[in-house]
Formats: sequence, structure tokens, C-alpha cells
Amino acid sequence: MSTTVPRPYRPWKAGKYNMTMGIRRMPEEDWLVIDNLYRDEQRMKAHLLETNFEGVLQCLPAAEEACKEALNCIVKFLVRRYPSHFWLLVDKPGYVHNAITSKTFRYIEPYDHPPLAIAAQLAMEDINVLMPGKGENSKEYYLQASFSMAPAGWYIQQRIGWPLWMVHGPVPLWDLKLRKAMEKFFLGLKVSNPVQRNNWFIQVNDTMFQQEPFADSIEQPPRIEDIHIRYERQTLRRLPRTGAVMFLVRTYLVPITRLENELDNLYSLRSAINAWPAEMAKYKGRHVWNDTFEKWCGKVLGDYVPSSE
Repeated sequence: MSTTVPRPYRPWKAGKYNMTMGIRRMPEEDWLVIDNLYRDEQRMKAHLLETNFEGVLQCLPAAEEACKEALNCIVKFLVRRYPSHFWLLVDKPGYVHNAITSKTFRYIEPYDHPPLAIAAQLAMEDINVLMPGKGENSKEYYLQASFSMAPAGWYIQQRIGWPLWMVHGPVPLWDLKLRKAMEKFFLGLKVSNPVQRNNWFIQVNDTMFQQEPFADSIEQPPRIEDIHIRYERQTLRRLPRTGAVMFLVRTYLVPITRLENELDNLYSLRSAINAWPAEMAKYKGRHVWNDTFEKWCGKVLGDYVPSSE
């Protein structure tokens, strides 16, 4: 674990902008990933749970059973996938030990902590539980529980209980391009078919726990050292007992300067950013950081063109 570096996801493509869900099959063994940021991120989670509990964890009554099932699912996976880091205590039935943090948790009832708080201190991902509504809303999925260490400009206290369409409401073109496809996907997701996707955008700080909306303007242009790529690996799986959907998000923050030695990836990133429609560019704050980014790209890339072009 101490030598396992975070995966170098580069989830953008050069060329014409195309808004898709980007769903891919996920190998079962690839569900929960552990790397050398584990200790630092777990310290951050523990601090937030202690100092800002309601700001990171919300669970509506309808999701209590699903949260218990989610915890059990995460424990079973971790002790099997990473047996040198997580194991069940033989002398204390119902307890799981996290050898990386030296913490032990009771993962069956009666719990010492809320199930989602325990799960968050075992997995690296943020954890969301989505469930269908009742009656005429039975085809809509609602955010019923969440642990979120890495909100991207929103408060979980406000979003809890929202339907999916409302969570994605501010995203330009989402209602037109993706709403029906996403609703159909959630209704059809099978227990046996977990999936993954990626998401990314640019921010001008290195803040992971960003509840306040990102600034639409700043007094001084950002330095290139301030600009970071914020990208997410998202996984979705249906829980077999409750039928809830567990939506996990691992967030990474990478200084954009790291692409200085990845010219193909920098070239394609620049192309992807320039291809955003006007409303998407405004939503993603391109006007805040693009001048700095373009000047830096000009210096780094020069006349570079990938061999595939």
C-alpha cells in the first residue's frame, strides 16, 4: 500500500465535445482501490467526522437498512481483497480491524458508530446510497444517504433527499442529453453488473472538501501552480437485499503542471477544454483560469502535435 501510487486517470478526449454517461463494466476485483494516499485521506475523514459530522454524513430513515447492507458489502470485499490490511477479529466476533489506521470497528448491530461512518473509515471512496421513490415516483432515484469528504461546491445537508435530476440540474445540457438515459440505467442496473465511469473539471485551489460554490471570478489571475485537475472515479452497484444503488466516488486532485511531461495528455486536455460549448465552459469556470492555462500550454507544447493526429 505504501508504494501503490494513485491511478493516473486521464479521462478526457481531444476533439469534438460529446456528452455521454461513459459507463464501463467494472471487474469485481477492481471495486475498492487502496493506494498510498490512504492514511492522509483517512486522517482527513476522521477530522471531518469529529468536527463537522452533519457536513459530511447524512442518512434519511428510509436508507438505514441500505447503509447497513453497504457497510457489510464493503467489509466483505476488503477482508477478501486486502487480507493483510483488513481482517475480522476471531476473538471478537462482529469486529473488523483496519491495520493501516490501527482502528477496530463493530460492523454488525449494535453499532458503535453509524454504519456509513464506519464504511467511510474503511474504504477510500465517498459513499452515496440512492433509492427509488414511492408510488408515482417509483422510477425516480433519490439520494437517501451520503458520506462526502470531497463535495465539489455543494452542501450535503442541502442535497440529501434530492432526486437525481435535481442533483444534476445545474449541469448544462444534462436534462436534454442524459436525463432519460440515466433514469433508464438506474432502473436496469443489475446486482451482477457493477459499473464505473469518470468525471473531471478544473479548479484553482487544492481544496478537497469544497462546500462553497467555486468562485465565478477572482481578483488576480491564478498562477499555473494554483490550477488543479479534479477528477473522479465513480462506481455503481446494486445491493442485493435492499435493492438500493451504492454510488461510490473517489476524488483525486492533481496539479496541472504534472502534465508538463505528458505532452499527449496535455494536448488532448487543451483540445477538450477548447471544445466545450459556451454554456458548459461557463459552468466549468473556464473564464477564471483559461488565460493562465493557455499561456502555459503555449510554452510547454509549442508546435507539438501527437503522432496520432
